[in-house]
Amino acid sequence: MPTALLPLPETSDDAGEQCAVVAVRNAGLGATAEAVLIAAGLVPVHAKSEHDAVSAILERDVVLAIIDADMLAAAGTEHLRRLRQEPLVAALPVILLSGGNELDIETMVQLSITHFVAGNVQTKDLANRVALILAGTRATRRRKVAAARLRDKARAVSGALRGTNDPRQMAALAVQGLGEAFGACHVRIETFPDERVPEVDASWSRTEETACLPSLAPAETLSLSSSLWDRDAVLRVEDHLFPDDPDLAAFPSGVPAAVRTSVFAPLAHGDQVLGYVWIAGTTGPRKWSRTELSLIQHICGNLAHGLVQGHVITAQRAVLARLRELDRAKTDFVATVNHELRTPLTSITGYLELILEGSEEDLPPATRQMLEIVGRNAARLDQLISDLLTISRADARPDPAVEDLDLAELLDSVAASLAPAAAASGITLQLRLLPAAHLVQGDKAQLEQVFTNLLSNAVKFTRPGGTVEVLSTMIAADSGPQIRVQIVDSGIGIPEADLPKLFRRFFRASNATSAAIPGTGLGLAIVQDIVLQHGGELDIDSTLGRGTTVTVRIPAS
Repeated sequence: MPTALLPLPETSDDAGEQCAVVAVRNAGLGATAEAVLIAAGLVPVHAKSEHDAVSAILERDVVLAIIDADMLAAAGTEHLRRLRQEPLVAALPVILLSGGNELDIETMVQLSITHFVAGNVQTKDLANRVALILAGTRATRRRKVAAARLRDKARAVSGALRGTNDPRQMAALAVQGLGEAFGACHVRIETFPDERVPEVDASWSRTEETACLPSLAPAETLSLSSSLWDRDAVLRVEDHLFPDDPDLAAFPSGVPAAVRTSVFAPLAHGDQVLGYVWIAGTTGPRKWSRTELSLIQHICGNLAHGLVQGHVITAQRAVLARLRELDRAKTDFVATVNHELRTPLTSITGYLELILEGSEEDLPPATRQMLEIVGRNAARLDQLISDLLTISRADARPDPAVEDLDLAELLDSVAASLAPAAAASGITLQLRLLPAAHLVQGDKAQLEQVFTNLLSNAVKFTRPGGTVEVLSTMIAADSGPQIRVQIVDSGIGIPEADLPKLFRRFFRASNATSAAIPGTGLGLAIVQDIVLQHGGELDIDSTLGRGTTVTVRIPAS
C-alpha cells in the first residue's frame, strides 16, 4: 500500500514550498510518484478529481502535475482540454504515466502533454523526467525574477527622471541609474546640438579609478543614432574582440581597447534624434537579453522626453525671472515718476493758483490766458501720473476689496459729481435706473472709478446742447443674473477703424486727437481691467458723428 498523500489544505503554511499535483488512480503508480516527488524536494498534493487539481493549482505554488491514464480516461478529454485553456493550468507541465496502457498521442497533443513515461513506470525514469522539468521551470523562474527585478530598477530610474526638471540633473541620474541597474562598468550620455535640448555630456563609471568613456565621433554617432531610431532598434556588441560580430562594424570609431561589450541607444523625440546613450562593460563579453534592451529603450525614451520638457520649463523659468525683474524695474520707475514729477507739479499748480487768485486785476488778459493753459497742462500731466499708478496697480493684480454695493446709489453719486460739468457745457444728464436696488459685490473705489471715467468721457465728447443718459436693467446670462449699465451720449462718436484699438494703452481715437480734446489714452484700458477683475464685460458701440454707447455688465449678487 502506498503511503498516504498530503490532503489538500485551503492555504499553504509555507509560502516558499513548491508542490506537485498527483492525479493518479493506480495505487502503485501513486506510491512511485510520491516517492520521486519527495526525493526531488516537492510536496505531493493528492487530487481525486480535476476540481481538486485546479484548486491546488490556484491556491498553492504548483510546479508540475502527474496524471495516469486511468484518471485521464475518467476526467474526459474534452473536459480536460477546456481546463487546459485556463492560464495557470495551461502553463503547468504535465507528466503522463501510461501504466502499461498504450499512449494516445492525439489526446496528448490536444492536452499539450509533452512529458510521459511509457510502459511500466520505473522510479529512475520518472525521477529523470521530474528533474528535467524542475530544471527548466526553475531556470524560467530565475529569468522571470531577474527580469522583474530589472523592471523595478528601470521604473526607479524613470521615476527619478520624472522627479526633476533640470536637464543636467536628469542626465546625471540617468547615467548612474543605467549603470547600476544593468551592471555596467561605464555609461555615457551626450546630446547633439539642437534647440530643443541643452548641451549635455554626462559620464559615469563604477569605480573612480577607471577612466570614463570618451566622446565618440559626432558625424558617426549622429548617423548611427538616426538609423537606429528609424528602425526602432538599439545596437549591441556582445564582444568587441570578436571580429565576426556584424554589429561591430556599425559601431562608431574611438572605442577604448578596454571595452569588451556595448549597447548603443539613440535619444530621440518626435522624428529627430537628440543624442545617444552608450553603456559599456570592460570585464568580458556579455549576452544582452531582449528584456534588457527593451528596458534600455524605455528609459532612453523617458530621458529624451524629460530633457525636452525640462529644457522648456527651464527656459520658461528664465523668462519668468526676467519678467519679474522687468516688473520690479517698472514698479521702481513708476514710483520714481510719482515722486519726481508730483513734487514739482504740486509747486507749479500751487504757485499758479496764487498768481491767478492774487493778481486777478493786475494780469493782462494774454498773460492770464497763458497761465490758464499752463494750469490745464499741469492738471493733464497730474492725471497722466495718476493713470500710470492705476495701471501699475492693476498689473500687480491685487485682490479687490469686495463688499456688497448698491450700484444705483453709486451711479447716482457719480452723476451728481459730474452734473456741474455737464450743466456748464449745456449738456442734459439723465438717469434711468432700476427701481429696485442694484446689488453687486465689488470694490467700491474701483467701480466708482469705472463709471466716473466713462461718464466724464461721455460729457467731454458731447457737444453743447447734447444729451448723456445712464440706463440700468437686470438681464439673464448663462453665468447667472447680471446688471447691465449703459452710458449713451450724442457726442462726436468714434471712427469705425479705431474701435478695435480703444482698449490699448495710450491709444486715442483719431477724431479726439485732431479736435485737441485732452486725455491720456489710459482711461479705457483701466476701465477694462477693473471690469474684468470683477467678472464683468465691457462693450463699446459707436457711430461717427452720432454718438457712443458704452455697456458694462457686472454679475448681480
